[in-house]
Amino acid sequence: MTIQTYLTNVCQHSGIDPEQLQIDVSEADNVITAAITVPTEDSGLLIGFHGETLSALQRLTRVVFQADLADKRLVINVNNYREQRADKLREIAFRAAQRVLETGRPYTFSYLPANERFLIHSALNDEESFSSLESVSEGEGMQRVLTIRLKAE
Repeated sequence: MTIQTYLTNVCQHSGIDPEQLQIDVSEADNVITAAITVPTEDSGLLIGFHGETLSALQRLTRVVFQADLADKRLVINVNNYREQRADKLREIAFRAAQRVLETGRPYTFSYLPANERFLIHSALNDEESFSSLESVSEGEGMQRVLTIRLKAE
């Protein structure tokens, strides 16, 4: 069985019309990407709240194809959700950072998965206008939060 066949079966068993389903699997630089395109009304079924279902589908697919993937990374994306979420997170991070600069008070995000915390850390680090700020992650597991604050002098 291939990754494409596996994901097609999962989508069909989830009630998605196979006529309205497109799955493109590609490989570049040790990353296998599976881009799933479904009607907008079905995308929430595969994405879930803040991508939780999508992350679970990616983990499950990784486990099923572990022997085939070896050291390759697997990324599953539905209707370009990952790019849209990254853009939204950057926007939220920049607004929060601006608020910290204006008020001097730290801003703490509620729980974010590791990849989303990394996106925020990177976005702030790459932006010259936020060089007086730092972002730190504290806590464990589901209690882990990210805080943007002024750097200590």
